[in-house]
Amino acid sequence: MTETKFNLYGEHIRPNGHQQWDILSYIAETREEAIATCRKNNPYFNIITIQVDDTAPEVVKIQSIA
Repeated sequence: MTETKFNLYGEHIRPNGHQQWDILSYIAETREEAIATCRKNNPYFNIITIQVDDTAPEVVKIQSIA
């Protein structure tokens, strides 16, 4: 089971007429799962394109205060 980070590019088109371009990211096993999650969580988001984000995750290093 491998999960991939998907960046979904598109725009929010709300019932009141407000429009806003945005990028939403989802971690899922497949592209279809990412799309389904996006549509469930953001019903007014119109997906234009999807890209896989292959960047390395940022590693946070703990530092002592002393």
